[in-house]
Amino acid sequence: MVKKVTMSSFIVSKREFIKAAGLMCGYESAKRDSHKWFIDNVRKEFEHAYALNVASINEQYDRYEAPEQNDSYDELFETYRKKGALIYNDGYASNGGVLYEKVEDVMDKRTFGFSMWNFFSSVLYQIENDAAHRAVAALFYTCLSKLYQDKIRGIDGWWGEVEL
Repeated sequence: MVKKVTMSSFIVSKREFIKAAGLMCGYESAKRDSHKWFIDNVRKEFEHAYALNVASINEQYDRYEAPEQNDSYDELFETYRKKGALIYNDGYASNGGVLYEKVEDVMDKRTFGFSMWNFFSSVLYQIENDAAHRAVAALFYTCLSKLYQDKIRGIDGWWGEVEL
């Protein structure tokens, strides 16, 4: 007899989604060629991902827990937005795109990228509803492309073609 092992899922806190959104917003906004639409919408997209996490858990466990409606996370978002910019700039503050002083030691970009990847994986693990999973995965794919954009652009290769 094979014993089926089930893992439980949970709702990731809205605070954590806001922190991740702030980090992604700051990281992207620190780039010289930043993506304005992404910057303007990343928080809203992460809040939607949070709501999808809640809906999926409710469906999975046949319960109803309303998504947190607390909109007072502006300060938290701003704190993490600044941290994201510092990570992109290796700890240097900037003024209009000019780096002027190292303000703190921050996580290196490689570790940051892998840490965000882990966060994304943990969130996706919680979402069993297929449509919700695909929607959140699409957001996280976009985020990963922002995190690894410099490395990806640094190679020649397959733009619309696959050639060996």
